[in-house]
Amino acid sequence: QTTMRCQPTITSRPTVTVFSSIQGIAESLRHADPNLPLQVVQDEALCGYGGTVEFNPSALSTETKTILQQAEILISEPAVVAALLDYDSSALSSLKWCQSTYAGVDPLFNSSFVSSSTIIPWKLTRFAGCFGPPIAEWCIARIIEHERSFVATAKDQLQKSWAGSRDAVTNYRYLSSMTLTILGCGDIGRCIARAAKAFGMKTVGYVRTIPSSSNNDNRNVAEETGVDEYTTDLTSALQSGDYIVSVLPSTPTTRGLLSKGALKAASTEKGGLCPVFINVGRGDVIDEKCLLEALDKKYISGAILDVFVEEPLPKSSTLWSRPDVIVSPHVSGLTQASDVPKVFLSNYQRYVENDRSTSELKFLVDWKKGY
Repeated sequence: QTTMRCQPTITSRPTVTVFSSIQGIAESLRHADPNLPLQVVQDEALCGYGGTVEFNPSALSTETKTILQQAEILISEPAVVAALLDYDSSALSSLKWCQSTYAGVDPLFNSSFVSSSTIIPWKLTRFAGCFGPPIAEWCIARIIEHERSFVATAKDQLQKSWAGSRDAVTNYRYLSSMTLTILGCGDIGRCIARAAKAFGMKTVGYVRTIPSSSNNDNRNVAEETGVDEYTTDLTSALQSGDYIVSVLPSTPTTRGLLSKGALKAASTEKGGLCPVFINVGRGDVIDEKCLLEALDKKYISGAILDVFVEEPLPKSSTLWSRPDVIVSPHVSGLTQASDVPKVFLSNYQRYVENDRSTSELKFLVDWKKGY
């Protein structure tokens, strides 16, 4: 069944179609702009939220299919759009601009529709600028949890055992004594760096190009970004950290970057610190076999994972049962409906003011580069 709620269309402003599993997007947009022409599509074929979204394009109602074929501007999840176009390449035949509800858009680049298309006739914008603070909170919380052995404390409580896990709960390091290496220093990576600096951690950033200060004074880079040192040398970055957090997106140059023994550089044998590896970027930066090898050979001392090559993580995965691994269901940074107007409405204004041209939109995805 399809349920729709429409506002009268204002002639000079194109209608925005919302087809998303995230509840409350339309309400947030209406609150921010009461006159925004909206068409909200709800269909039983799309359900769930976050890492549990389920979408069956073959089950869409005829009415929903018609609405989507007529949509000029669409707000939706990349995985939903990818599944829809793989099922029917003409499903969005009128589309000019799609606003992603997630920062990562790799499901579209992994789709057969994009890989088989020489020209994509519409533009895609990332959901940028909102995920840094919540993901930074998650990373710092996980570091503190790991250092202070909160899991062991919880088990002691269940067993009514006072300091039963004595070695675990009494042996910890101050955050201010440690270094955090961040792989990928975009908006999210810099937020993580600034949060780490607030606890006194030293921060090292691995980047493709070392940035300069906004006033060309490199001494101010750390103050502006939260990153004390930048490096383009992956080995150096891996050897520097007590904790390594990957915020890398899924692109042709990052897929498998840490596979094939790359994490060996982090081992004490190679001059590293046998760090804990945290992944909040994309799972395909390292395959499961190589990650398990890095744990078994003590290149790293643990892994805290919010993303995986395959999601949901199969029950057959060895990662579930390892005591040196924390499994999290891709929830470090979920889109909040209240964030959508901040990202979308300024771009919508640009679109309207430029006669419905997408050339001036911010956060445009480059179909050739893959991000």
